Amino acid sequence: MASIQTKFAIGDVVYHASTCPTTKQHPCPDCKGERKWKAVSPAGAEYEFACPRCSTTFQSNSDLSLRYQAFAPAVAKLTIGSIRVDTADERGHSYMCVETGVGSGSIYYEKDMFSTHEEAMTVASLKAAEHDKGIEWVAKLYDKTLSLSDYEMNSAEREANKAAHYEAMTKIRHFFDDLEWSDDVGSMRDAVAKFQEAA
Repeated sequence: MASIQTKFAIGDVVYHASTCPTTKQHPCPDCKGERKWKAVSPAGAEYEFACPRCSTTFQSNSDLSLRYQAFAPAVAKLTIGSIRVDTADERGHSYMCVETGVGSGSIYYEKDMFSTHEEAMTVASLKAAEHDKGIEWVAKLYDKTLSLSDYEMNSAEREANKAAHYEAMTKIRHFFDDLEWSDDVGSMRDAVAKFQEAA
């Protein structure tokens, strides 16, 4: 009589390799990671204000977003609670674990289970890389936002002819105009205060 061997036994501690969706962000091409811009008046005074590209929490034009969705590796430490043998299943034998329910809970397949965290993390990282390349919506979104890092804000303005973006750039232009026509430090401070109130 042939005996069937399983990779793990009941009570074994194992590591399950999987992936989870995550939000990432490209470096800002406009402020180079500083998250602020500098303005120098004709009189030589310097002012700073938040980068309109990466410091805002809302963006009316999603094409300008530096954020993109990707997959990250995930590893869960589990304890084998039951074993189901199916020699016809190409995914291998399956397990239920104490932490996620035995009898009615999550099912884990042998091909995704490992004896060490390191092994599981290696496989999970490969899975995440494959998901990012193979799943269409991730690949398209990544390609779309990645291309944004190749042009500066003046190009982005031409590409995104949206009312909210136009309004923000108009406020910045008015701010520089106010600084240019300021006669003294007091009027420059007024211009800065006016700009901050409108932001």
